[in-house]
Amino acid sequence: MKTLEARKLLGVGPDASPEAIKKAFRHLAMLWHPDRNPAPDAGEVFARLSTACDYLLERVPARGGAGKTASRGEDRHQDIEIEIERLCLGGQAEAVLESRRECAACGGAGHVESGHSQLCAICQGSGRVRHGRALFRCEACGGRGYTRRAPCPHCEGTGESVERRVLTVNVPPGVLPGDELRLEGEGYPAAGKGRPGDLRLRIRLRPHPLYTLDGGDLLLERPVSVFTLLGGGMVAVPSPAGPRYLEIQPGTGEAREQSIPGAGVPARGKRAAGRLRVRFVPVLPTAQTPALVKLYRALQAEIDRAGQDCLPELAAWEKHWLPKP
Repeated sequence: MKTLEARKLLGVGPDASPEAIKKAFRHLAMLWHPDRNPAPDAGEVFARLSTACDYLLERVPARGGAGKTASRGEDRHQDIEIEIERLCLGGQAEAVLESRRECAACGGAGHVESGHSQLCAICQGSGRVRHGRALFRCEACGGRGYTRRAPCPHCEGTGESVERRVLTVNVPPGVLPGDELRLEGEGYPAAGKGRPGDLRLRIRLRPHPLYTLDGGDLLLERPVSVFTLLGGGMVAVPSPAGPRYLEIQPGTGEAREQSIPGAGVPARGKRAAGRLRVRFVPVLPTAQTPALVKLYRALQAEIDRAGQDCLPELAAWEKHWLPKP
């Protein structure tokens, strides 16, 4: 059993004292002891809780004391979502930390005394629980079938209160998803006078409406007039650092890709800078004017004079299906 698993089972933090660990176990044991809980897996859960309690009690670090080295708190790990612009330019992001403490209203028990009786959730009002073929008195309600205990309204029965704290994180340019940012001393507290652990934030990428990421390359689609693809020209393309310009060479009217080296995610450490890769997608005019129609007809006439070299697929189709008489 691992330490984090044991703490999760008992619902205790990394700075829990032996007394807090025992208290958490006693509370859960009341709910999961097979003599009190008729659930088929109650025995298995109770055994795991007992193992977790013993495991943690053997590993509680010594508190203080002359000649003893102060322990260090465990590192805390969580994800942080970053926009593509922050990967390229750097900047600040926010991380929300949640700390769990024993609920002050119920003392960590998860329940309070209610002003009226209610059906016992363990025995469903019968006052008895079955273990194997035998019936035993329900210890949760003392065999009465009802109880005055109610879930604590402050912690909703968890026995814990949650405190949230917002940290401002400096994001250096050039980080990528999966990289970690380390905030010293923002991890779990240590026992005694030891130094707290560190907070390690694993970067996740927030979806972007324009850019996608491929390694360190930025990819985007840029609609462009089909006539620019045919005749060429200078085209502006967006980038996190501002507009960049690419020259399109004359060619076909089909989609094509061009790139700008070094305009993707910046270099970091031994990792080279990425590219900005732009896929130009042809767009046809949708509105017509008399002047445009005249130009289209003149263009088509020039294409017809150039022969089948301009439109080989069209020429092959017409030759096959429209043979000359």
